[in-house]
Amino acid sequence: MAFFSTGYSWNPATPCLLLGALVVFQGCGPEGALKDAEVNGKPANQVAVKPVLVELAKVNRGRIEEILERSAALQAEQHVQVLARTQNPAVELLVEEGDQVGKGQVLLRLESDSQQTDYDQTLSQHEKARLEFERTEKLYKQNLVSESDFVNSRFTWDQARLQSEEAKRQLDYTEVKAPIKGTITRRMVKMGDKVTTGSPVFEIIDLQSTVAVIHVPEQYLPKLKKSMRARLTSDTLNGKVFEGFVNRISPIVDAEAGTIKVVVGVEELGALSPGMWVNVELILDEKPDAILIPKRAITYAVDQTFAFKVLSDTNGIMRAHRHLVINRNADKEHIEPTEGFQEGDLIVVAGQAGLKDASPIRELDPEGSTVDILLQAKESVPMSKP
Repeated sequence: MAFFSTGYSWNPATPCLLLGALVVFQGCGPEGALKDAEVNGKPANQVAVKPVLVELAKVNRGRIEEILERSAALQAEQHVQVLARTQNPAVELLVEEGDQVGKGQVLLRLESDSQQTDYDQTLSQHEKARLEFERTEKLYKQNLVSESDFVNSRFTWDQARLQSEEAKRQLDYTEVKAPIKGTITRRMVKMGDKVTTGSPVFEIIDLQSTVAVIHVPEQYLPKLKKSMRARLTSDTLNGKVFEGFVNRISPIVDAEAGTIKVVVGVEELGALSPGMWVNVELILDEKPDAILIPKRAITYAVDQTFAFKVLSDTNGIMRAHRHLVINRNADKEHIEPTEGFQEGDLIVVAGQAGLKDASPIRELDPEGSTVDILLQAKESVPMSKP
């Protein structure tokens, strides 16, 4: 038997490869294509998409406020250091830190023996000069003394009066008095201390003059008005709200920062105190019956915002349609859109992350929400084929 060489080498796996190719070829025939076009006996293009589980809410009307938020440290506008105006030992301390005092109230007494003596002497000299002037005046009217003697007598009396008034001031300085009404916040003197002229002895703050000074971008200048409402909150006080008002608005704009200084007062200070940091909300505008969309409903794409509004199609299937939201106003919880939404519209407020425009949806059952969410999560996980 003769053997011919064809350049072809035998591979034991070749029959298997040919058999596999034959099977694939048969699957691509008319019968295989028909099977691929059917899913559970229905045409592939008619297979229903599983509804997405979502939470819905109605669009309502309500009050909305345009708020500008800033933060600042509270400060007291009436804040003074009380200085000693004479030099003597402290002999009587009349107030303590935390005490409320009135304007002119005596806070501290210093030793006053020498000042009292000086005052008594000047009073005596003043009285003597007065009597001498009155005697000279009578003689002058009778032309018994010269005009020069009369003038010198009046001058001596005036000098004695001025010396008496100065001695009285020095005596008064031995009683340290409050220059303003307020609260003693610091005491810098103790009984027996030698107090020197100009040394600080007390600090007084009028707590009712406490304000928050904020700096507002100049773009909001047209909306700023004196006495407009404000709110102050402090993290230290667990977010408790304190009502405030715009006390003053600077008449000029800071050219470097592009801001306006606004002084915000507090209606009732309560537990607030100077030095405490607060969050300030200026209420620039408010509307009592605005169309309100919860911020939970908002989704973002590039630089635009959207919300999914729910409508039913001709088959009664609920579908979520994506609508552009143009913001007219906003607060912490809601957005007021310029158009496209009406009171009573149903919108998606949870579950919208997986939605596309016109996606079918099913509403979350409030009583079985946890179970539904777990089932949805389980069904969304693709099963690997064995």
